[in-house]
Amino acid sequence: MSTSISIITPTVRPEGCEIIAKCLRKQDFQDFEWLIVAPEHLRAEIEHYTASQPHKFVPEPPKRVGDFYRLCGAWNKAWANSQGKLSITIQDKIWFPPDMLSRFWEHYVSNPKAIVTAVGHHFSEIDSIGKPQNQVWQDPRMRTDLGTFYEVAPSEIEFSVVSIPQQALIDAGGIDEIYDTCPAAGEKEMVFRMRDMGYQMFIDQSIEYRAIHHGRLNENWDKEYIEKTTKIFINHMNQLSEGRRDLNCHCLEIYNEVV
Repeated sequence: MSTSISIITPTVRPEGCEIIAKCLRKQDFQDFEWLIVAPEHLRAEIEHYTASQPHKFVPEPPKRVGDFYRLCGAWNKAWANSQGKLSITIQDKIWFPPDMLSRFWEHYVSNPKAIVTAVGHHFSEIDSIGKPQNQVWQDPRMRTDLGTFYEVAPSEIEFSVVSIPQQALIDAGGIDEIYDTCPAAGEKEMVFRMRDMGYQMFIDQSIEYRAIHHGRLNENWDKEYIEKTTKIFINHMNQLSEGRRDLNCHCLEIYNEVV
């Protein structure tokens, strides 16, 4: 059965899903499904932290030889098995306001080809009502000269919180899973392909989320990003600019199954 919104949360931090569950219970828009994608061995912990909020657990695809992680495959598997017209990625350890889903839905209804990102700052602790406090980092995308809602380049789209029409994901075939062999940039490259298919990117600074600050999970992240990810990403950008890159990477069809 189809629904309006599919919320996708990839995670390897089960405790980081609890704050999302609490925020989802308070939303003024309730026509949504929540898909949590994680390694199978974390299922029990995730169920513990999210028992109060209905959701579907999607086992993360297994690592392949040479993979740095399996985040891209996790996103793709969830998108391939989601039912919503609009997909909203909400990563773990993030608090968001009670009207966030309804506001993203309004953007989608107004423009079905809009990809919309919010802004978010990092905080070091959570208060007694579950809201992150004590800001330690500010979103560098914040600006005051263009109002609160305006079109941006694909590079400005941040997947901590972003809404993407399901049709855009189908048209793009998801994220190229070569980016599971190195950290980051895969989602950015996908959005550039979506731009070339006619989708538009926006930021809504009036939608603010709060992330609980955490460090890298892998000490080789920055080294691998510079040495491997950058090379792959630049090559793909050159292919796009020259019209040599297929805009559909055909990765969603790998997971065209019911889980």
